[in-house]
Amino acid sequence: MDSRTLRPTERPFPALRRAAGRIPVPSRRALRRPAIERLLDDALRPGGSVRLVAMRGPWGSGRGTAVALWARRRIQEGTPVVWLDVAGAVNGTALGRRAVAGLAHLTGRAALASGSAEDVASALDGHEAVLVVDRLGRTSGPALSYLDRVARLLRTGRVVALTATPLPGTAPSFDGWPLDAGLGPGLDGGPGGGSWEGPADRATGDGHRLELTLRDLAVRPDEARAAAAQLGVTITDPQARTLVAATAGWPAVVYPALDDIARASAAGEQVTDALVAAVAAARRAACLRSALPEEAIKLLLEASIAERFRLGDLDDRGALSPADTRALVDRLLDTGVVLRDPASPDGILAVAPSVRRALLDYAHGREPEDLRRRAGRVARRREAEGDVRGALLVALEAGDADLVDGLQRRVWTNILDGQDATLHESLWTAVSSAAARGVPADLRALLSVTRRAPGRPGDGATAADAGGEQDGLATFVRAARLRRAGRAEESLTAAREWLRSAHGRPAVEQTLVGLQAAVSAAEAGQLHEALRYAENAYHAALAGGAFALAAAAAETAALVHALDSDVRAAVDWSAEAGNLPEPPGWWRHAIGDPPALVSALVRLERFEEDLPAPLHGAAREAGTTDLWFCGLHVEAVLAALRSQEDLAVGLLRDALAQRGRAPSEGDGDGDPRIPPLIALDLVRLYLSLGRGTNAALIADTVAPPSPVRALVDGRVLLARERPREALQAVAGVGALGETPMVGLRLESSLIAAEARGALDDADGARREFARAKALAQRAGGALPFWWVSAHALLSGVGDEHRPAGEPLDEVVRRRRTPVPVEFVVVPDRQLVVLHRLADGLTSTQVARESFVSHNTVKTQIREVYRRLGVHDRAAALQRAQELGLLDPIVRARFRGRAAR
Repeated sequence: MDSRTLRPTERPFPALRRAAGRIPVPSRRALRRPAIERLLDDALRPGGSVRLVAMRGPWGSGRGTAVALWARRRIQEGTPVVWLDVAGAVNGTALGRRAVAGLAHLTGRAALASGSAEDVASALDGHEAVLVVDRLGRTSGPALSYLDRVARLLRTGRVVALTATPLPGTAPSFDGWPLDAGLGPGLDGGPGGGSWEGPADRATGDGHRLELTLRDLAVRPDEARAAAAQLGVTITDPQARTLVAATAGWPAVVYPALDDIARASAAGEQVTDALVAAVAAARRAACLRSALPEEAIKLLLEASIAERFRLGDLDDRGALSPADTRALVDRLLDTGVVLRDPASPDGILAVAPSVRRALLDYAHGREPEDLRRRAGRVARRREAEGDVRGALLVALEAGDADLVDGLQRRVWTNILDGQDATLHESLWTAVSSAAARGVPADLRALLSVTRRAPGRPGDGATAADAGGEQDGLATFVRAARLRRAGRAEESLTAAREWLRSAHGRPAVEQTLVGLQAAVSAAEAGQLHEALRYAENAYHAALAGGAFALAAAAAETAALVHALDSDVRAAVDWSAEAGNLPEPPGWWRHAIGDPPALVSALVRLERFEEDLPAPLHGAAREAGTTDLWFCGLHVEAVLAALRSQEDLAVGLLRDALAQRGRAPSEGDGDGDPRIPPLIALDLVRLYLSLGRGTNAALIADTVAPPSPVRALVDGRVLLARERPREALQAVAGVGALGETPMVGLRLESSLIAAEARGALDDADGARREFARAKALAQRAGGALPFWWVSAHALLSGVGDEHRPAGEPLDEVVRRRRTPVPVEFVVVPDRQLVVLHRLADGLTSTQVARESFVSHNTVKTQIREVYRRLGVHDRAAALQRAQELGLLDPIVRARFRGRAAR
């Protein structure tokens, strides 16, 4: 059958007719069918319940082209299709007579005289035909009701209506097209966006009818690429997405734009992103101007500035009166360009998302200053109403960096306080898609430091960050950047100085900076300060009504106590956090999951080496958050409990190298340091493996004076058999912190007990052990006992003082025979030569690389052999490996030195 029978007597868009004629219907093997064709096939399948499909949308949106392509394929498959162009008002009987006459013309049979619904349904069923009725307008309500009656009587026939009016009894709403659906069907790979439902789920009435809107009609990027290929031009996937986004996916704009691109390509012009964007903008503007009067375009632009609006919000109506405005909005509601929220008593409306995006792009290109003026007015009104989300998103849409900057400086705490659970993520999405010039640097910085930063940290703090008076926002950002750059001490100093002068500042602002200070203090090994800042942040958050932030502060306090082996306090703070709302989403995403880390640490304090998979997974996941050092600590302790010290060292070593934290000769103020908590773990592990040289090297990286430095010095001095100096090193641990932590004092008492035992002071050793046991019983943690040798435990406490079933029994039972700790002193120059030999260099090559004489290198090699007690290179390298002198952490400290 000739497809020309499909052509209506008069089409409103000649360009659309040309485009439809030039783009042939692809075969099923050559190309996936367009989404609208699949929808129609699914809805009108034989045996299905849907007999009437209404394609609702404004004139010029491309409904006719889309249905014509589908109908042409149905004709090729042998299905009779009757296409009627009613062009406005028509009564049901007249429509029925035209339908029967058209079917008779196609089939060559005599037409029935009656135009009743029964006769039309019988005729369509008799030929299994499809009736397409085009251009049903606002005055075509009776015709739609008539078609609905026909559809109820159909068995095998089907009806498709192209209309700008909803079906009887239905109304377009947010439920039919969620505001977060994006640019239309299929942009995320599915047939209709993120929340699309199949036709069977959307059928109305008794299931016999289905309404398809602009969202279903929209051309998909893959369909645009395929159509371009049919025209002999290739466009990339990003270009197809740009085209679809700029044109709202309307076929009446997409296909003519592709036609223009094909002609430009045939003329020798390269198909670039700029060409695609320019053609799309030109076609979009032409479509808007031809379809809508100027006043209507201005009204839609005003409505599109914010995601949602009320009629009263439309200040700039141009020449439209309030009555005209309401009438125009009612027509846009009919066509699906504007959506209504049926659950809102305030008459909340919204421009369909894809149309809104196209309108804003149109305004950006045509009248950017006017758009900024409108957006500024709307943003100020939204801010005055307390709608922070609306104000910021409107300002970002307008691309006005100054407006955004002023807003975010006033409301940055609202972005992070968690009261609007999705505001932070919505802003990130908006900023990611906005032009760079329209987003102030401070907002980008705020959003970046509240997202994850896995891997090696960059130097996020710049020279401009330092010096001068900092406000709360600048301090919050600077503290996070410094910490992520490996400069936790400087981060803590920045936050501390601001908090000292923060009296009178908003409570939520003090809470946010206090949380940064707490995390930085924990990484810097200042657990007493971390606890103080966490507790202060908790009380400030409660005072400010920011209960989600109070939960974050309570979680932080629980984590600090867990790191300090104070299990009872950690459990109490965790319970308090559990009584509050969930922390803000950015806290979990950027900082981490403190509750899971606390649960893991509490189990480790009881020497449980079989962590549940979720807790072990949380420790590994922490590696991508700001609590990465806590996750490493959990994994190191877990490996030690399993007697896998070598594995633990390798894990810590690799993680530190990834983050640029391996110790180097240049360690000092301003350089990335190993977090003291991890340094203490490394010292313990190296001493367990007998690698005293490595332990001493790590101890030197911890900045004095601090409780952690006292502990690592005490352990190394004990291993060197210098107990008196070890006793002196830990003597002042209680005085090094403003609020001495229980776990630090517990471990210092254990080191003192071992030292006194080595000095034959049995009574003193028992007193120190008794003090340590009392602290452990009070805190509920016993992990520091793991690092004490079983011999020292038994000799210091005695069996008669150790009730059965205590954690000490587990320590004594599981501790292995200690490995002798060896300290080999190899001068720096000789150690560098040893490393070069391990790299496979000959003595001649080492001399040439180090700019010294060959004899000097040979002398240094002989001295290395003497110190290691060997006589050849192979034995020297084997002995150096055993002593840990070839450990990557040791080598990192001397990397780049010349052997002189």
